[in-house]
Amino acid sequence: MDRRIESDVIIVGGRPAGASLALRLGARGRRVLLLEKATFPSAPAVPSCPILYSPAMRLLDELGVAESDYADDSAKITGFGIEAEGCFSTTMDVPMALGRDYGMGLDRAQFDSMLWNRIADCATVDRRDSCSFRDVIRDSHGVVIGVTAVDASGALEIRAPLTVGADGRFSAVARAVGAAVLDDYSEQTSTVHFADWEELAPFAPDREHMASLCVSGRGVTVLFFPAPRGRTMVATHIRSDRVEVGGDVERFYEAVLGQYAGVRRRLEGARRVSKVLGIKRVANRMLEPCGRGWALVGDALHHKDPIDGQGIYDALLEAKLLDEHLDALDGYREAVLAATRPMMHATVRRLRRELYEDAPPWAMRTVMRWMMTDLEYQRRFLSFLQRQEPPETWPPASLVRDAVLRGIARDARRLFTRSA
Repeated sequence: MDRRIESDVIIVGGRPAGASLALRLGARGRRVLLLEKATFPSAPAVPSCPILYSPAMRLLDELGVAESDYADDSAKITGFGIEAEGCFSTTMDVPMALGRDYGMGLDRAQFDSMLWNRIADCATVDRRDSCSFRDVIRDSHGVVIGVTAVDASGALEIRAPLTVGADGRFSAVARAVGAAVLDDYSEQTSTVHFADWEELAPFAPDREHMASLCVSGRGVTVLFFPAPRGRTMVATHIRSDRVEVGGDVERFYEAVLGQYAGVRRRLEGARRVSKVLGIKRVANRMLEPCGRGWALVGDALHHKDPIDGQGIYDALLEAKLLDEHLDALDGYREAVLAATRPMMHATVRRLRRELYEDAPPWAMRTVMRWMMTDLEYQRRFLSFLQRQEPPETWPPASLVRDAVLRGIARDARRLFTRSA
């Protein structure tokens, strides 16, 4: 068998970023060799927030992927619940954006396998799993002109004008090409653990299809995400300097869940149906998007805290932008940084504010309650997560001010009504 291959584009990594790029390029007749070191079905090695908002679903629509291909009705998210124990509890509705007033929870193993399997219909895309990237090949001028890889049959040498790293936050391609770091926020990170559960009590008895979170104001948040087949992913999100697992991840995870009455209520009678998985010290880093003969997409390009649930959208968007600028990588660099860098900075600001700044109980009962129970703030907060609000200025000072004033007015009216 010939172990030397010519192609138009080499993509290393076959999960959402790499698979969606292969689908776009294949639809235009580009010859693509897609390499993935894992086999499918399998979950990604590094966990991600399992949620799609309407912009990500719109990008899947463009690929011809139907909602029924990656989710079911039990995974539909029409609202969010927030409980600050002993301070307030509220619900909010997902606003309409891009034709949808809901999001979807995911099973990542199912989702990734679905995208991988769709590539089989692309006549010009050669997909190879269980195939590991080894190094890039450069010409005498230092331009990347291909890669070496290895599969079950031995070594491969692949030549192409463009090599794309879509191989995750620990990208071997990024290291091999020497991609420069543009942003690195490593001083404040989170640690995440999660597992799938069944038979949970609802957040509110009269609301279905809700994601929810329990916030402590002390560097710990517990999140509940609906998932296909009636399951719920329950995740702990903790500032890393306060995590002491002690060698027993499952015991640590269960202990965190047991700290909060609202979480215990929902888990009473429920059963955990998966192992506890997680990632320590989630990095917030952006690399140079492209260079001579190479480009990066997905987590290989930039990865950030899952607090805003933006990772899959960014991966799909970056694949679209690279497809549009495939023959002019300078245009890709400009477009992808403009589309993703401001949201990354907003995510880091939110991480610092909500996980690393301990909120005193009086602030939780007043300012935070006034904001999170304000209908206009709720609408615009969820619009921010849907990428409909400019991340550069989030949250706008005027919105915070007005929400607080409306909250004070509501409390005053209640006091007046009681005294009357």
